[in-house]
Amino acid sequence: MSQAGTMTGRDEFMRRIAGRLGRTEPLSTAPQRTSQGVPEFYGDLRLNKEEKLQMFIRNWTALTGKVWVVPREEAQSGIRQCLQEVLVEQGVTKVSRWDHPQLNRLELDSWLAEEGVKVVPWSGDQPANGGTDPAHEWKPATHASGPNWAQRSALLRQTEQCQLGMVWPEYAVANSGTLVLLSQGGSGRSVSLLTNILFAVFHADQLVSRMGEAFAGIREAYPGMKDLPSSINLITGPSRSADIENDLTIGIHGPGKVCAVILE
Repeated sequence: MSQAGTMTGRDEFMRRIAGRLGRTEPLSTAPQRTSQGVPEFYGDLRLNKEEKLQMFIRNWTALTGKVWVVPREEAQSGIRQCLQEVLVEQGVTKVSRWDHPQLNRLELDSWLAEEGVKVVPWSGDQPANGGTDPAHEWKPATHASGPNWAQRSALLRQTEQCQLGMVWPEYAVANSGTLVLLSQGGSGRSVSLLTNILFAVFHADQLVSRMGEAFAGIREAYPGMKDLPSSINLITGPSRSADIENDLTIGIHGPGKVCAVILE
């Protein structure tokens, strides 16, 4: 027997769930599954380019993300202008970025250096002393000091001292406002996880309507296990964490601010 309002076992727990679903009693048999996968109406969802762009912008900004749309022919100057806004607003002095062909073509490193910002490309050939500029010291934060921190690679130690991480997603999902990042080679996941600000740049034609399209594209690009990326990170707005009392904290397990530049 149980006291009123006290849950004592599986049956009572299931009755409460059934009640929340509008049923008088729990189901005695499992419901029949007549189909597998996503519902047909969802699987058939297809948006044109402009619809995908507007839907992504709407969902990304609803999650407190910042977004700019820049003409592709003005990519270099437009991205610099967007980046400058974030650098000044957030007081950024160190930037980590993927060693990605698309980002390399933008030639942002020299411009950032002129702005007094140190750049750490995610590359295995980084100098162990933190770079060639002696004016920049790569000392750990108070919470990160100790022997464990000293044993990490120089690249990882430098990256976790950066305030902003720059990435080039593989896909952007319109109907959820999600970036799909593939971690491999020069595209280290630490760049998007350790920095306070995520700054993503991608082409408008990388937008897909729904998540299934992104996974289908990844399966096509990596049909076997041999070359599969080490991880697939899905980023939908700033990092959010909540405890059992539903107290929400922003930026604990990843960036607290997210920005996206879409080249159209």
